[in-house]
Amino acid sequence: MHVLNNNLSSTLFQPLSFALGSQASSQISPFQKFQITASVPVATIDYGSEVAGYPYFNVESVSGKVQIEVKYSEQFDGLSSNFSDGPFPIQVALSNTYRVETFEITSPGEFQAYLLQGGQRWQSIRLLTNGTVTFSAVGFKASVQKLDINNLPGSFQSDDDSLNEIWKLGARAASVACVEKGSQKSIWDVSNDGAFVRGMRAGISFQGAFFKDYTLEFTTRIERGGIGWAIAHPIASPAKGIQLNLVGNLPANTSFVNTNTSLTPPNSILLSYGYSFVNVTTLTSYMLDTFNVPQDIQEKTWYNVKSVLSGDFLAVYIDNTQIFNVSLSSYYIGGSSIPTAGSFGFGGWQDQSGYIKDVSVYSTAKQTTLYQNSMTNSSVVLAEYGVHENLESICLDGAKRDRTVWLGDYYHTSRIIGASTSAYDIARGTLQFFLDWQLTDGVFPYDPPIGYDPSTASHAFATGGGGQLAGYEIYDIILPDYQILGMISFCNYVLTSGDLTFARQTWAQWQLHTEWVLSWVSPTIGLPVFTLGFLGPGNSSSAISCALIQALNMMADVATGINDTASASSYRSSAENITTALNSLLWNPNLGVYSVSPASPNDFSVASIAFCITSGAANATQVASSLAALPSLQLGPGYKDSTAVNSSDPSALIAPNTNGFLLSALLSQKQSSTALELIKSLWTPMISNNETSSGASWEYMGVTGDPGYGLFTSLSHPWSGAPTYLLTEWVAGLRSADGAAGIGYKNWVIGPDAGIAMNLKNVTAKVVTAFGGSLEVDWNVQGTTMNVNIQAPNTTSGVFVLGETRKVLRGESSYSFSLSIF
Repeated sequence: MHVLNNNLSSTLFQPLSFALGSQASSQISPFQKFQITASVPVATIDYGSEVAGYPYFNVESVSGKVQIEVKYSEQFDGLSSNFSDGPFPIQVALSNTYRVETFEITSPGEFQAYLLQGGQRWQSIRLLTNGTVTFSAVGFKASVQKLDINNLPGSFQSDDDSLNEIWKLGARAASVACVEKGSQKSIWDVSNDGAFVRGMRAGISFQGAFFKDYTLEFTTRIERGGIGWAIAHPIASPAKGIQLNLVGNLPANTSFVNTNTSLTPPNSILLSYGYSFVNVTTLTSYMLDTFNVPQDIQEKTWYNVKSVLSGDFLAVYIDNTQIFNVSLSSYYIGGSSIPTAGSFGFGGWQDQSGYIKDVSVYSTAKQTTLYQNSMTNSSVVLAEYGVHENLESICLDGAKRDRTVWLGDYYHTSRIIGASTSAYDIARGTLQFFLDWQLTDGVFPYDPPIGYDPSTASHAFATGGGGQLAGYEIYDIILPDYQILGMISFCNYVLTSGDLTFARQTWAQWQLHTEWVLSWVSPTIGLPVFTLGFLGPGNSSSAISCALIQALNMMADVATGINDTASASSYRSSAENITTALNSLLWNPNLGVYSVSPASPNDFSVASIAFCITSGAANATQVASSLAALPSLQLGPGYKDSTAVNSSDPSALIAPNTNGFLLSALLSQKQSSTALELIKSLWTPMISNNETSSGASWEYMGVTGDPGYGLFTSLSHPWSGAPTYLLTEWVAGLRSADGAAGIGYKNWVIGPDAGIAMNLKNVTAKVVTAFGGSLEVDWNVQGTTMNVNIQAPNTTSGVFVLGETRKVLRGESSYSFSLSIF
C-alpha cells in the first residue's frame, strides 16, 4: 500500500451507503465514518453504481493488531465468495488480477492500494484480527472520467422511467470502460533493485514469443508471501501456460492471517497449467503439483531460480539445488499434452510481492544465450512485459474484465459515445490504437492489449500463438469477422463526430484494411469465406456477408465525405455483388429467412436477420418474412443467437450484444411493439435487482434473467448497451440523415414514430453535432396534439417526419410547431 500525500485527487468515487455486521449485508444506511471490531468485523460499502479506480482508506484511529481483508465486486453476492467475483487471470490489463486484497494498518492516516480495481459497485472490509480500526472515509481515486450520468452532452428523457434508466446503462458502461491516455498506471516499479512485482497474472515478455526448450534463470527476493513466474506461455492465443510459484517461509510476524496455506504452503513451489492455480468459470486451470523446498525461503533474501525445459521434462532449481525434475506428460490436463513452447514472465498469487532481477534465457541443449535483462531499466522493462501505462486513450471491452480493446465489441460502444458521453477524443484514440497495431497486410488485432507498445510487440502478438496456431498469423484465424465490425465502428465514429480530418489522415490505412477484408471474398461464390467467425460460421455466413455489405456501404459514405469518389463507387459495387450472391445462395424460401450458411441451410440466426435488414440486403418481402420467423428464436428474456441453440439447456446464454443488432433492425422497420417488448424484457433485469444492478449494461444474461456467467459476468460491458443510442435515434427520433449528407449531423431527421407507437407522452433527447452546438428535440403529446420543439445549429438542416407529415427545417436555430396525430 501507499501513503497518500495531502494533495489527494479531488476526483474521487465515494460511497453512498454502508452496513456493519458479522457478514456482508445489502441492508444499508447512508454512509458515515465507521468502526470495525472483533464483535462487528465487517463493513459493507455500496457505491450505488459502477465505479473504477485506486482504492483509498482514511484511517482515523487504530488500536491493537489490525489486518483487514478488502473485497471488490460488481454483484453483492461476490462479497460472500472466497475470491469475490474474480480472479481475472486472462490478461494483465493494468489492474489487480485479484478481487480480494489484504492490508495491515499500523497507524492513522490515509493510504491507497497500489493496484487498480477496474469496476465494482460493492466493497467489503473485514477485520481479521482482534484490534479496532475507525475509518473516516473510503473510496476510489478515479481512473476514469467521473461523469454525471444525468447531465451528459448527449441525453434521453421520457415519461417512462424504466426506459430512462435503461438508456443510462450503456452510457455508464461506456463512461467506465473508456479511459484516457495514461490513466491506467504501470503496475510494476522498476529500480536498481530490479522489478518489484505484486501479486498478479504474470506479465509476459514479448521477446520470448518463439522460444522453446529453454532455461529461464533469474534472481528474486520475496517481500511478502511468495513470487510467481510463467514459462512456455504463448504471447498470443491461447494466453495460458505453465505457472510456477515459490512460496516463502511465511513468517508469523509479517504474514497475513488469511493466507491460504492449503493452496500456498510455506517453503514450497506450486506447479499448474492454464491461466492460474484455480479455475475461474471459462478459464480452466490445472493445479498439477506442490513440491517441498528443503530449505527455509526467507523474505528479503535473494535467491537464484532456474527453470529448465527440455523436451517433455521440467526441472526447477533454487540456488543450484534441484527441487524437482518431472515429466510433464505424467500430468493430466484434459486429454491433451502440456505445451512447452512460448514466452516467460513474472507475477504472483494474491497479496504476494517480490523483486525480479537479472533475467537470462538460454538454449537448454546448446547453452547459447537467447535473452538477458537486468530488469533495472523501466523504459525497457515496462513495455516489454505489458505493464506500461496505457499509451493511448481507449475503450476497453469491460470495466472489471476483458480489459483489452476488442475490435468487434467496439461496434456498440462507438455509437453509444455519440449518443451520450460525446467522448470523441477517446473514440478517436481507440481507432488510432487499432491503426497503431495494424499489420502490413492491413489486418488489425482482434483484442490488442493495453500495456504493450505496438511498435515493438506487434509481430509477437500476430504470430506468437501456441499449439496449432504456432507460426500462423492468428488474426486470419480467430474472429476474422471482427475486422468487418471494426470497419463499421470507424464509419460510426466519422458519421456521428464529423471528424473528416481523422478520416483523411488515416484513409490509406482503412483502405488497406478494407482490401484485406475483401480478399476473403470468394471469386467463385461471391461471399466472404473465413476460417471461423463470431457472427456466424466463417464459411459463407449470411450474418457475416450482410455485415460486410453494411460496412462497405458505410465506407462508401465516408469516402464520399472526403471526396474519394472512386473508392465510394468501388465499395458500393462490391456491396452490390455480395448482395446478389447472398440472395442467390442463402435465401431459403422454404423457411422464409436467410440460412446461417450453405452448410446449415435449415438454421437461421439473430445476427443474420439483423444485419441482412440493417444492411439493406433484404428486400421488403424478405424483411417481413424474416421478422415473422423471430418467435422461434425467443428464449427467456430475449432471443437466442440461433436455432442451433438448445432452448432446453438451462445454461443457455442470452446475448444483449447480438440482441442489440436485432433491436436496431426492429426499430428501423417500425416494429415498435416487438422492440419495446425486447427492451423491457432483456434490459429491465439489469436495473430491477438491487444486488445485481450496477447501473451499467451486462455482458450476458441467463434465461432466468440473472447474470449469464454468474459472478464472472461483466456487469459493465458497453457491447450490451444498444438501447442507449437506439432510444435516442428511434424513440426520441433524433438521428443523422442517411449517407454522407448526415456526417456530423449536417443534415438530420426527427422521426419519432416509435416513441408515439410506444404511447410515450413526453420525450427529450440531445446529441452534440460537428457544427458548433447540439441538436435537441423536445416533444410532448396532449390528447391528439403533438407539440415539437427543436434546437439545432443554424448551419444544419433537417426534416421532421411522422406518418404522412413531413416538414423541412432549414436556416434557423429553433423550430416549434404542433400537429394533429391519431
